[in-house]
Amino acid sequence: MKVNGQNLGDVLRKLPWQYKIVVACSAFFILYAIVYVPYVFVYLRVKPKEIISAPVEITGVIQPMGALDPAVAVDPRTRQVWMAFASQEKNYGINNFNNTMNVRLAAAKANTNCKLWDTRMAGFESKADEIVAPDGQTILRTGEWRVETPALVYDPGDAGKEWKLYAYKYFWDNDPNDAMTVARHYGAIVYKSASDPEGEWSAEQWLFAPGPGYPPSPYQQTVLLQLNQLDASLQNVKAYARPSVISKDGLLVMTLSAFTDGVTPDKVIMIASDNHGNSWHYVGTVLKREDITAIDPTGHLEGATLLEQNGNVYFAAVPGNTEKRSAGTLIMPFEDFSKGLLQRDVHTNVPMIIHQVPLQSSATGTFGGGSAAYADVCKGLLITAQDGANGNFRIYRTPDEQQQ
Repeated sequence: MKVNGQNLGDVLRKLPWQYKIVVACSAFFILYAIVYVPYVFVYLRVKPKEIISAPVEITGVIQPMGALDPAVAVDPRTRQVWMAFASQEKNYGINNFNNTMNVRLAAAKANTNCKLWDTRMAGFESKADEIVAPDGQTILRTGEWRVETPALVYDPGDAGKEWKLYAYKYFWDNDPNDAMTVARHYGAIVYKSASDPEGEWSAEQWLFAPGPGYPPSPYQQTVLLQLNQLDASLQNVKAYARPSVISKDGLLVMTLSAFTDGVTPDKVIMIASDNHGNSWHYVGTVLKREDITAIDPTGHLEGATLLEQNGNVYFAAVPGNTEKRSAGTLIMPFEDFSKGLLQRDVHTNVPMIIHQVPLQSSATGTFGGGSAAYADVCKGLLITAQDGANGNFRIYRTPDEQQQ
């Protein structure tokens, strides 16, 4: 098209260079708007629907109230997927509690990609009890033993003990004002084993506790290993929780949340065993509270789990903030898994994040969620989220494309 015998090119050539810049910028802005506005519309309208997933269905739990903290393992002989999870259940008025925490084992239903589960048996049961003094007679506290944050692993080569189940066990006092303090003193990592998940499991063992006085006598005598003895950097730890374990290259590798004071951990440590868990050695500290505050100055560390996808091991950290105690999942790669070293930014030393998984519920409670598990056959992450309507927890499975 020509104007006064000149086309657009003739007009632009006669413009001063300052006006040419203005015209070029305007053209770029128009093109940017044409591309970006539809993108924003699609992203804002469609993307949230993709990141929010549906809760899995778990059948077979008596009086179920909620499920959280999944841990999964695959039987290589049958390809059956098993999940250990913490189960919120009614306790029929035992003590002063309306509900309690048990660890259950469930099997994934065939051809459901871990969306449907059938609970087969109990892993660890809660129990009403009384805490006694070192004299073995004087009653100090009344309440119940609770068990949560399980870890499940298939350990090939350990004949008769191929399946191993770990969990955090603690005493919850009737007095809510002292319950957390008592739980930090009276807690341990417990353990069971079996040759088949549906077979007979061994008796419960108190495997790990921090050190002298945690838990106090006479309970300390039942603990097989005081973890604080493994390294000088652990001397101030008063509680260990949230075990997560995988079998890799002939080793059992476990991470644990380590607490000194407060309700959130100071760090997550790694230990390993080259003899199927008969002895353990300290590997190192994988993540510290300061690593999370470097990412978010108002944030804190809530915990972490180990995930394995296609033979690669990842670290799934759960941060918290002022709005949610647990605010989703941060997937971090290892620089050297054998040493517990994460990949970090060469300039800031902040851990690298290759995937940030948001809360998997559109209306979570104040606790939030983020504790994750994964198996290749599930084709999606299994993640805890609290239901804002009633405060109970549910386990969600992310869409397939949300794998790390």
